[in-house]
Amino acid sequence: MRMPKERRSLALMGAALLFTAAAFVLSSCKTTPYAYSVTPYEYSGVRLYQVFCSSCHGLTGLGDGPVEPLFRGGVPDLAHLAARNGGNFPTERVRAAIDGREAFLAHGTSNMPVWGFEFYDGSSDARAARRRSDEMIDRLVRYLQEIQVP
Repeated sequence: MRMPKERRSLALMGAALLFTAAAFVLSSCKTTPYAYSVTPYEYSGVRLYQVFCSSCHGLTGLGDGPVEPLFRGGVPDLAHLAARNGGNFPTERVRAAIDGREAFLAHGTSNMPVWGFEFYDGSSDARAARRRSDEMIDRLVRYLQEIQVP
């Protein structure tokens, strides 16, 4: 049974309108970063922590992130570093642990990525890349200092 000509025309117009609307919506989706987005090198300490640390250490730093059960021996609680260090935040130890470019042989192997290398931007200027990496680590260390629980 064939549709009347008027209904076919309406159906075709509706389909064309739907297709045009879908094409318009899809064309407005951007595949490039938005003008207001920032690169990881511009992230705040809290954003760096959320993106790079929270999956293991948890959102509050208690060592209860969603992948923590995968690690034998657990994941360190970062919210009580100062409390475990006599009330003093161990800034240089934390910085060195995050950086990871110098291994702590006494502590054995580490499951933690070597963020000092991970934060490099691939720039041909090694000195500038090292500086940016160090600045990111500094922001992370400052954030960890801020979340300490007595």
